[in-house]
Amino acid sequence: MKVITAISDYDKLGKLEEVFIKEGTNFRFSFPGFGSAESAVLELLGLGENRKAVLMGIAHDDGVQRIYSRLERDMNFHRAGSGIAFSVPLNSASRAILKMTANSKTMEANTMSEHSWELVIVISNRGTFETVKKAADRAGARGGTLIHGLGTGAKEAEKFLGISIQPEKDIFLIVCPKEQSGTIMSTILEETGLSKEGSGICFSIPVDATLGLYTVPAAPEPDSGDAEELTYEE
Repeated sequence: MKVITAISDYDKLGKLEEVFIKEGTNFRFSFPGFGSAESAVLELLGLGENRKAVLMGIAHDDGVQRIYSRLERDMNFHRAGSGIAFSVPLNSASRAILKMTANSKTMEANTMSEHSWELVIVISNRGTFETVKKAADRAGARGGTLIHGLGTGAKEAEKFLGISIQPEKDIFLIVCPKEQSGTIMSTILEETGLSKEGSGICFSIPVDATLGLYTVPAAPEPDSGDAEELTYEE
């Protein structure tokens, strides 16, 4: 089984839900997010909406592949700027989840044998997003999605570690090429102070398949004839 995540403009949440429901993804949840790509990138890719809908679900491999196909067919995810989707393998699941996904046959998925993308997850205290984003941008990240969360271990940390942890969290999701993830994480840790106790955490997980992630040429720097490649994630 896999966890599949789809991100698109907020007003398309209903269509995302419809896609997941039609493919039998009974265990799913959604939450609002905010795209972090610069306005120039949004204009380049035809995106005028920065408020995002994030929908996550759990499905067997064949169901994930059908969701990818339907996102391409029904929501044009094959076109830059329409949305992105990615999936990660699930190592284990509770019995309730297994029952809710039991109507799907298991079959081999057409995924990357050697993952070339990673999901970088940065969890920091509320209000630190701009600092984290600037550090990620300097390290080569070309976008991401911000969601708000609530930490549940603050009281335990204060009791046993002697540190106070702010419960409200900024959660920054960045899908990036595998070779960039280490640089992005190290830059974030160095420039934001997340390495200090109680400040936050940063980690990455492999992404086994993606949809809607494209590489487009960026405008060349002044007095330079070379154009760098820009990878965009919503």
